[in-house]
Amino acid sequence: MTVATWAGALAAAVLLAACTAAPESARDAITDVYVSDFRSAAPASCRPSDVALTHAQARSFFLRAGRVDYKTLQDNYEIAPCNIEGTLKRNGEACEWKIRPGATGSVRCGSKTDYFVCETCKDLFGR
Repeated sequence: MTVATWAGALAAAVLLAACTAAPESARDAITDVYVSDFRSAAPASCRPSDVALTHAQARSFFLRAGRVDYKTLQDNYEIAPCNIEGTLKRNGEACEWKIRPGATGSVRCGSKTDYFVCETCKDLFGR
């Protein structure tokens, strides 16, 4: 194998590894994130301050979070009884989203809902 061929193969391997190492959500174009409301099924224990994210912080949550299936979310993460919600565009499609305390969330685009968990978002929630 020549040096040029070896260098090309190495560069391709590094690029492929970088692409597959990125969270799936990072490959989505998340734009126009807007926080519109807060909802709580338990207002005495789950308050707006528990999930007080700005538009930019909500976008950061979805860019940093990884997708999980619904069963994984339900079985392994605490689902708080409150959330902020809003709209965003993902790959140009208008979607609705929710983020809950505990760094879990969802994005619904049409009839499809994706679930997210962010292990590196504690800073967004003041923890």
